[in-house]
Amino acid sequence: MKTIKIISFKTFLILFIFIYQGLQPNLLCAQTTAIPDPFFEQALIDFGIDSDGIINGQVLTSDIEIVITLDLNHIGIEDITGIEDFTALEFLDVGGNDLTILDVSNNIQLKELYCNSSAAGFSMLFTSLDLSNNVNLEVLHGENLIFLESLDLKNGNNSILLNVTLPCEFEGEPCVLTELNCVMVDDEDAATNDDPPYSSWFIRADFFYSEDCSLGIVDNLQSQVVITPNPTNGPIYIETDYFINSIKVFDVFGRLVLAQNNPSNLLEVSNLSAGLLFVQIETDRGSVTKKIVKE
Repeated sequence: MKTIKIISFKTFLILFIFIYQGLQPNLLCAQTTAIPDPFFEQALIDFGIDSDGIINGQVLTSDIEIVITLDLNHIGIEDITGIEDFTALEFLDVGGNDLTILDVSNNIQLKELYCNSSAAGFSMLFTSLDLSNNVNLEVLHGENLIFLESLDLKNGNNSILLNVTLPCEFEGEPCVLTELNCVMVDDEDAATNDDPPYSSWFIRADFFYSEDCSLGIVDNLQSQVVITPNPTNGPIYIETDYFINSIKVFDVFGRLVLAQNNPSNLLEVSNLSAGLLFVQIETDRGSVTKKIVKE
């Protein structure tokens, strides 16, 4: 007859603890990264990056920290949280998504960044882009970023940043980034003089280069130029002690709808369509853009 040996509960418990302790380090090391946007996570699943294959708001950090290329073009993403743990990333395309924030400050290996808005939808909604940590950046391309107010490219390595392209076009016609007044760079004199590498940059906006956009030049201009009345259904009056060289008015799509050279302080806008307008005023102290509402 076969003898059946029955182990005691105490022996079983000791054996269980031994096995659990052997597995525990692996369990503790399985770090995860939060991916709150389901469209972002679905893309990672589709690309075979998210190894668990289910939308659960997270991904194993080990799955993403080795990814070099990530094309997220026109996926419907609103929140790019989680991109900070793609630490090996060299190529990133987030064009055509509805992003209000684009933070790639932790992606220090990044070489190419594409963040285009579609000409019809203007879907990229972020107002600032700080690339000062991205010392390996070689390419920045962003179309129709009409909400962009702040751009920091002062990364200490502008010499390799040979391709900066920020065009604006609507219905086949060129437009301008009316909100962008200052671009931070390593060498403002070289940039202003259009010396390399800045000579190869193309930014469709009326702006100036600076090594420190926080010096208050734009803020001072903003406070020294006042438009009344606002809202308006007739003429507007521009109050300033500075000499006005030119005035350009753009609609919300960045299209030029009115332009005057050597104008007076009175500007007639009654013939323009109702809605939000951007009045760009070029003075002898610099350029400033003001928002008005045409009733």
